[in-house]
Amino acid sequence: MDETLIHFVDQTKSFLVRPYAEQFLQEMSKYYEIAVFTAGLPDYANWVLDQVIFNKYIQYRLYRQHAMQYQKHFVKDLSRLGRNMAKCIIVDNIAANYQHQEENGIQIKTWYNDSDDKELLKLGVFLRKIAEENCQDVRDALKQYNNVQVY
Repeated sequence: MDETLIHFVDQTKSFLVRPYAEQFLQEMSKYYEIAVFTAGLPDYANWVLDQVIFNKYIQYRLYRQHAMQYQKHFVKDLSRLGRNMAKCIIVDNIAANYQHQEENGIQIKTWYNDSDDKELLKLGVFLRKIAEENCQDVRDALKQYNNVQVY
């Protein structure tokens, strides 16, 4: 959530929404079951998610207590979702956050407040292609995608 879809601004106690976040989630909800998996605490995450217009595209919310703390990171273990790992994708700005299933992850550029950011648009094209081609194992497609992405 943080620095992937939104950025919290301490000084104003408000948050900014990444460009194209609503469009991205609306489009992806046609193809995917969407869960926000955040290292944030429920009170904070719910406060944000209850205010954003794209909330209607999110089916599940997972919080810090659903992650496992390992050193400085809260690792988001996708196996806890009870889904087929050949069909799961995690998008996060910190690769260490999905280190238990690296092959299921896409590291997206960290976002703070760049109004010209188009990362979600680019990612949406790729994820739509995976879904439309009915990819049997998303990890194969992600391997190719991650080999050409540089952050």
